[in-house]
Amino acid sequence: MSFSEAELEKKLAELIELHQVPGAQLAVLDGDTLTEVAAGVVSLRTGAPATTDALFLPGSIGKLYTATLVLMLADEDLVDLDRPVRTYLPDFEVRDPHARDTVTVRDLLRHTSGFDGDVFIDTGRGDDALPRYMDEIRDLPQICEPGKIWSYSNSGFAILGRLVEVVGDTVFETALRERLLDPLGLQHSVVFPEEALLHPMAVGHVPDPEDPESLVVTPQWGLYRSCGPMGASLVASAGDVLRFVQLHLDGGVAADGTRLLSAETVAAAQVPQISLVDDTVLGEAWGLGWILDHFGDVGVIGHDGNSLGQNAFMRVAPDQRFGFCLQTNVESAMTMYRELAAWLFEDRLGVAPRQDPEPLATQAVADPARYVGTYQREGVAIEVTGAPDGSLLASLVISREGADTQDLPPMDDLPLVAVARDDSFLLKLPIADSELLAVFFNPDDASAAPSYLHFGGRAHQRVSA
Repeated sequence: MSFSEAELEKKLAELIELHQVPGAQLAVLDGDTLTEVAAGVVSLRTGAPATTDALFLPGSIGKLYTATLVLMLADEDLVDLDRPVRTYLPDFEVRDPHARDTVTVRDLLRHTSGFDGDVFIDTGRGDDALPRYMDEIRDLPQICEPGKIWSYSNSGFAILGRLVEVVGDTVFETALRERLLDPLGLQHSVVFPEEALLHPMAVGHVPDPEDPESLVVTPQWGLYRSCGPMGASLVASAGDVLRFVQLHLDGGVAADGTRLLSAETVAAAQVPQISLVDDTVLGEAWGLGWILDHFGDVGVIGHDGNSLGQNAFMRVAPDQRFGFCLQTNVESAMTMYRELAAWLFEDRLGVAPRQDPEPLATQAVADPARYVGTYQREGVAIEVTGAPDGSLLASLVISREGADTQDLPPMDDLPLVAVARDDSFLLKLPIADSELLAVFFNPDDASAAPSYLHFGGRAHQRVSA
């Protein structure tokens, strides 16, 4: 039996009050029924109410739109996913020549390029934003060889966006609008801030630097145009996100009967490409753009998104044609998402999202030297040290500059909570509302000393013991 609008409104209102979220939007798909509700306000500054037609920043959920554009080009035989990116972008450069020449389109879609990926650079508002971004990442370093491990890469999707431009002879936002938003009839989805101004619109909220217990409106609304294919271009309602997802549930056919993707490509995108190491919060594997998971015995696809002071989540069970999109205007709403997902899926399908491993009774680690050391990626270093009681601590140093790293609190000597899973710990950052799984691993030899620390979807390479 489908959830009623009143039930969903009541639950959403309860959750935003419990988790101190200013406003949120929820869309639930059940069969062919799409129910949309909202609660709270879109801005603490104005007090304007959140509505179902308000536009939020879905963040990286927009990567699914970029992936879909690439898959459309593949359907048209304009792109071969297993050819090197340089086939289509001859000027593509990264620091490592081997990676430059061998990274494939598939590697970018499934986040296995092996190069660092959180580069957010303002290259202007012009149509040359992505070409200029490509010039800026020519020295992007490798953390491993292509295809070896999974590590989330925002830059990889900017490169895919540039591929869409070159192969399609257009600019990314035009391709997004003309190939997806317009054919799907998405009336509450836009690609530029000036278009969003014509709609009710949510702003992000972050802790007040002078009073961390209070929230203030973000000093910057969204990320730069160069970050568009990473998800920054998309501004949409939760309902429109699910209307986009329906394209993939309906075998590539739009609501008006127009075929945009082949059924074979839609199915292939949902086939696991690589397993995840930190597999509790995100999922168990990655497809061609999709997070792939199981809630109990139910297969689930989805994606999450963060923007400046906004956090969104989407999970759908394709076979059962059931799922939801939650959009919030705070920077971290993981706990709220988990409670909502459990409530919806347990009630409707009798299954729940996977849970983190349980903390161990004793936190003393048998062999601290196995883990102690420095793990880093571009702009981020994690220093793991031993505590007097035998437990482990982690300190994070963020050296890269950007709109997403302003006014960060100190992140020193944070407990790594040992759990009932080998080489795994829970780590909670002061900027997050929930613990995340941190996994030490060695892709060459699981029994050897870890060579990487996976946390927050990113692999950090061990550089010292």
